[in-house]
Amino acid sequence: MRLIVCWLVGALTIEAGVIQGVVLEQASGLPLARTQIRLQPVPKAGGGEPKPFQTRTEKAGHFVFPRVPPGLYLVIATRENYFPAAYGQRRPSGTGTPIEVKEDSEFFSELRMRRRGAITGRILDENGVGMEGVPVLAYRARLPLRIAGHAESDDRGVYRIHGLDPGKYWVRTAAITLNDGLNLLPTFGPETREAHEARIHAVIVDGETTDADIRPEPGALFRMRGKLQCTPGQPVTVTLSSETGKQSKLLPTCAAPGAFDYEFEGLAPGVYELFAMTQDKIEAGFADLFLDHDSDAGNLSLGPLPRVSFDVRPDSQKTSITLVGRRQDLAEAEQEHEIPLTRTTLAPGHWELNANVGENQYVESIANQFSPPRRRNIPERLSYWFPIFLETRGNGYIRVTISDRAGTIAGTVTSNSQNVPGVPVFLYPVAEAARKSVGVKQLLSNTEGGFQFTGLPPGDYRVLATFDINEVDEQILEEAKAPTIRVDASQTSAPRLELWLAP
Repeated sequence: MRLIVCWLVGALTIEAGVIQGVVLEQASGLPLARTQIRLQPVPKAGGGEPKPFQTRTEKAGHFVFPRVPPGLYLVIATRENYFPAAYGQRRPSGTGTPIEVKEDSEFFSELRMRRRGAITGRILDENGVGMEGVPVLAYRARLPLRIAGHAESDDRGVYRIHGLDPGKYWVRTAAITLNDGLNLLPTFGPETREAHEARIHAVIVDGETTDADIRPEPGALFRMRGKLQCTPGQPVTVTLSSETGKQSKLLPTCAAPGAFDYEFEGLAPGVYELFAMTQDKIEAGFADLFLDHDSDAGNLSLGPLPRVSFDVRPDSQKTSITLVGRRQDLAEAEQEHEIPLTRTTLAPGHWELNANVGENQYVESIANQFSPPRRRNIPERLSYWFPIFLETRGNGYIRVTISDRAGTIAGTVTSNSQNVPGVPVFLYPVAEAARKSVGVKQLLSNTEGGFQFTGLPPGDYRVLATFDINEVDEQILEEAKAPTIRVDASQTSAPRLELWLAP
């Protein structure tokens, strides 16, 4: 008992600081209650990844961390539909600078949060009159198309798509049949069917991008129906996806082969993917098709999920590897999840795979030896995954090739010849093969300004250290004149990286 009392007395007398503050909305100056606050420790040199402290603001927007151990910390506020705000943040899309907590120190911070951007406009008929109830989609202005937000026009034909990150966007209506029977085709603003002719809309922080009007093109919409062939007794979900979204139908059961018809209406001409799976996830079917007329040929034969085996080279017993993947359709990708390397079953269709490997290793390739990817390679796509296709019939044999000759970049961030702790450091592989293997990486420099990226394929990498952004792309790298660092097999590069301050 005496030992417990002594321990409690010691814990209560540990020297620690206090961090508190208030969170306000930038535009109105009003306090933001129930906002999540994260106190992120800057990693110590040679230490592991420290765990953050978290709390929420009370109704007046106030927060407090009462007993903070000495060290360097980032103070970050996050809230839905707002950009993260941090102490020392120079730009709304940037990160914060660390604060130093000493013995018995007290610190107060005012964090101002800015809303994410929005696009507004009108959906107009041939006479310039607003049309009600038309679905509108926003895409990042790059291929492949991935839906970033959506809305529906109101009684005046006005729509508003909110919660968007800064950047360039296309807007597009979806196919719809109006109450008077008029069919509208998917149309990019202001009035085109092709993405390369679409108007680009720039979205900014805390702002509304206005006048994104669209005049949808009238045209023929089609119907597709078909029959399922599957084992009786299980409900079946049939999903049809395209670049403008997806729709699903639940069939109550598959009582006999070919007994249950399904039908999708109001379909625009274009490429579609059809996927069906029984509720017990035992049987599934997949088909891709092009539709330009009414079709009764959407028949789908379901079968047992493809059995997939994995060949890890070198031998999986000598390699520490965790395989992750996600199935994707034309509208979106599912959440990634771990895939066991033992013989398993996966749904047919298009997949993206990657692997987490040892510190001194990297993934050279992941490929299905029985079936190559079927979607054409789009140069604009910056994929950080290896594409895989699984046929409905037959099995998959996926070879994962690992190299143990990974390189390392272990450098130091400096400014005016002083080491800079707690700064985000971004790593961007120049070669697409390396991007598939390691993706675009980000970490914080440690308390001595050091950083280390391991598991790198040989090649060129652009590296940028800055507090002023939270994600990196080729345009930002060019603006910052980020240096290119060469990584050789099994070697370590040790650059001194100058901190970049955005203008």
